[in-house]
Amino acid sequence: VTEKLSTSVVSEPLEQLFPRHLILSNRSACFLKLGHHEKALKDGSDAEILNPAYVKGVFRKGLALHAMGKYREAIDALAKAQKVEPKNKQIKQALQFAEVRLHQEMRKRMER
Repeated sequence: VTEKLSTSVVSEPLEQLFPRHLILSNRSACFLKLGHHEKALKDGSDAEILNPAYVKGVFRKGLALHAMGKYREAIDALAKAQKVEPKNKQIKQALQFAEVRLHQEMRKRMER
């Protein structure tokens, strides 16, 4: 019985309970909370590649870019998420915040 179980586990792929893009998006959220922004960006980007219509993957990609100080790229990702869900208040707020930070960064550069 043990041999059959081991062979079947190795040879047959496990049935996936949740779609891969959902898992990656949720892991991206976890990485964001832990401060692992590069890992969050990778998972958010991978989730977007697997399912571009799944807004949370794109949103979390935008949040990771923002956390990394890449405000222009964050604005692009968050604007894309907002096109999918224009009434989402979290996306709108994150987009506005990224725009403010970009303007602040640009002002600092001009003052130098």
